[in-house]
Amino acid sequence: MPGERLEERTLEVSQLPEGVDEELLSLYFENKRRSGGGSLVSVTKNDDRAIIVFEDAEVAARVLSKEHHILHNVELSVRKPASKDPCRLLLRGINPNTNIEMIELYVENMTAQDDFTLCPSPGRDLILIHLSEPLSKGLLNA
Repeated sequence: MPGERLEERTLEVSQLPEGVDEELLSLYFENKRRSGGGSLVSVTKNDDRAIIVFEDAEVAARVLSKEHHILHNVELSVRKPASKDPCRLLLRGINPNTNIEMIELYVENMTAQDDFTLCPSPGRDLILIHLSEPLSKGLLNA
């Protein structure tokens, strides 16, 4: 429906098998019996991932609630896409032995901000950064 937000109508599909193109994805996600889907606005495939936008948020929710999505004998991962909060960043691939002060210096240098919170994962290989102010457009597109 036109009044619904794009985020409510959008799903991310990953673990796509080789040979699956946008047309096949469209046919699958438009098929109510197979996927729970319905009318689509767009399908954008990039390697083994795709972004599916439905016309109706209710259809996206129905697809998301379906337990298994199988295409070419491969189970697809279907979820809501990660939110794009300009006040949050996720650092991946961090050496768990890296000193937290080193990370703080890195974040200060890269963001030109000194008011932020670092939230390391239990394994310390991921760090969620909460910024007090959103990143500028230039940094977001870098």
